[in-house]
Amino acid sequence: MCELHETTSPAVGRRTLIRGAGGLLIGGGLVAATATAAQAATSQNGWPAGSTSTVPLATLAVGAATFPAGVRRGDVHIVLGYVARRFNSEVEALVKGWCWGHSYRPISGSTTLSNHSSGTAIDLNAPRHPLGTSGTFTATQRSHIRSILNSCNGVVRWGGDYSGRKDEMHFEINVRPGDARLAALAQRIGGGGGTPTPAPIAWTTVKRGASGFRVTAIQHLLRQRGFSLTVDGSFGPTTQSRVISFQRSKGLAVDGVVGPKTWSALVVSVKRGSSGQAVVAAQKLLTHRGYSLTADGVFGAMTATKTQAFQQSRGLAADGVVGARTWAMLTV
Repeated sequence: MCELHETTSPAVGRRTLIRGAGGLLIGGGLVAATATAAQAATSQNGWPAGSTSTVPLATLAVGAATFPAGVRRGDVHIVLGYVARRFNSEVEALVKGWCWGHSYRPISGSTTLSNHSSGTAIDLNAPRHPLGTSGTFTATQRSHIRSILNSCNGVVRWGGDYSGRKDEMHFEINVRPGDARLAALAQRIGGGGGTPTPAPIAWTTVKRGASGFRVTAIQHLLRQRGFSLTVDGSFGPTTQSRVISFQRSKGLAVDGVVGPKTWSALVVSVKRGSSGQAVVAAQKLLTHRGYSLTADGVFGAMTATKTQAFQQSRGLAADGVVGARTWAMLTV
């Protein structure tokens, strides 16, 4: 997505960017034609796109960096500013001349407008993290990036999570205009640099008489917790009895109903290298959601890949770990 950015040393500086009626030029060469009306002036994420005279932009400056042309005003500015500030303080210091905001152009090799065209994307230290290159961050840096993304509750997507060509410099708004999650996140951040309170996890309540994939997952998770029962997908008296025993063991309200507190206590975080009944549950849930897997109870490379694909489809941090938020989305 960010093919217009310099990928050499800071001594060279960024290439000259010339915007004209005929398109975008770098160093005198035509890179991409200005988007036509046929493209409906909408960027890839559904936001209205256009030149600096048509998109409502505001200046963004973080640390040593100022983002040319800025980013979209309002909630987008608050959220992307928050991401940039945390990146600057927790991942690596932003470098002057290496960060980018609004730029009206198509995605490289596509007629679809880049999310930069709507002012809803930023690139951070672009030369250090060039388009198409993976592994430009250390494990510790990636952990901090995950923390930032998790705090954004799916509203922000990282180019390092793209299923195809990676773009590790790139962060973008991952919801469409009017999505209540953006406004809620901006309100929690309040324009400051603090960590927002994560949105509550929404669990689906399951009780006696239910049947299907959720009950199957509950039964496997109960087996993971040491409770013997047959996995038949039917929430009958035996399953209810085991749920009550589990709730009693955890000091929960003993009602035999798998609600938010029982789900939270029951699920087990699983990732690559994990094995057991919880992995079987995750594999069956992924298959139910259209990500076909053999339910062998071994969390290998294929399960990790399918988990990441599911997470990306739901706007979650695509870390390949089936934690509480991913369990909740799998069982919604």
